[in-house]
Amino acid sequence: MRLFKSMISHLTLAAALSTLTANAHGGQTVEVWVTLTEPAVVGGATNQEAVKKQQQTVLNELRALGAAELGRVSLTRNAIAVSIDQAKLPEVKKLSGVRSVSPVRNIEREPPAPPVR
Repeated sequence: MRLFKSMISHLTLAAALSTLTANAHGGQTVEVWVTLTEPAVVGGATNQEAVKKQQQTVLNELRALGAAELGRVSLTRNAIAVSIDQAKLPEVKKLSGVRSVSPVRNIEREPPAPPVR
């Protein structure tokens, strides 16, 4: 539970910082998933170290463009979630190792109703 709370506060802080940075420079910040070319780790079929190395290399380039990391996934999809100035998206799509860029979708569900007795 402590790890989950820490992760949520890290994501919230990263999003807030990137919004402040973008607003200071006059851009509109968007949250996107940057999917990478190295296959996901699924069942150990891919070298996990190769995925980590690619993620770090691309993340360094994204940070140079002003992106803030929001999260990473590697088991079922090799991707990095970032917050970045919307005007930088064409540059992100051209980075070596980037397969695609898509918006982060926040899906909220209503909590289940209590059981009827």
